[in-house]
Amino acid sequence: MTTARVHRARRGAALVVALVTIAVLASVTAIASSHARRAASVVDNRRSQITARAMAESGVLATRARLESSLRDAGADSARVDGVFDALTADGGAPVQDTVGDGIFATAVIDVSARLDVNTAGADGLQQLLATVAPPSEARRVADAIEAHVRGDAVQTTNANREAMQQRRQRDSVAAALLGREETLRAMQPFTSLDELLTVPGMQAAWLDALAADLTVDGDGRVNRRTASRRVLAAAAGALVDRPSRLLVISRGWRRDHVLTREIQAVFDVHGAELRLVRWREQDR
Repeated sequence: MTTARVHRARRGAALVVALVTIAVLASVTAIASSHARRAASVVDNRRSQITARAMAESGVLATRARLESSLRDAGADSARVDGVFDALTADGGAPVQDTVGDGIFATAVIDVSARLDVNTAGADGLQQLLATVAPPSEARRVADAIEAHVRGDAVQTTNANREAMQQRRQRDSVAAALLGREETLRAMQPFTSLDELLTVPGMQAAWLDALAADLTVDGDGRVNRRTASRRVLAAAAGALVDRPSRLLVISRGWRRDHVLTREIQAVFDVHGAELRLVRWREQDR
């Protein structure tokens, strides 16, 4: 082989090596860029999640502070106190929106005591309400099934759960005897959402949809006669009051231009000018 041919062969091999090297480097660069974009997306989503939750929590705190401040200002003036609650729950708790930086929250307030509580209404009250949308015989069966679930009679429980429920009943009996009060039944397996009612034998989605605005799982057994519907008042078995005894604050938070949304549902007992937290639920929307 001549010297010229050797040089040409070497140049050809070098060219191939260079092309392979370029291809490898291009692939590595593409992979690195893809990982970088993916990492940036994860970081951005995480930031959106944090912002959404912070905004949702801010909405709850802001609503609570606003209401407590208004109630303190109203003092003992009954008309002004009624006005505070009326304004707060007007239009079914129409959302109030605010922004903090690139975060946004929207809140709504619901007078829980204007609804019939599934866990405290009793079979008769539930049957009365269900009978407005269902045949009487079916309303009775479903009401009895709901009450059985609440009392723990219709729930498949483990031995440990059954033991715990029995201990609670015994403690309630002893407490009632010591205080000289009549023993009252407590909810052993309370419903935590209205959707759970669809697991009750005989319950139909159409009935639940028709009654959704009149039912709650967050009540305390009292019903606000000023804001409750006629059918709730007709079915109410608990004490009737003239102001909300419980309020549900629903707050949703999100980051501007992002779809990730966090929802917080906070239930408060109303004690004078103070709101006391009794329940807190969170979920992504």
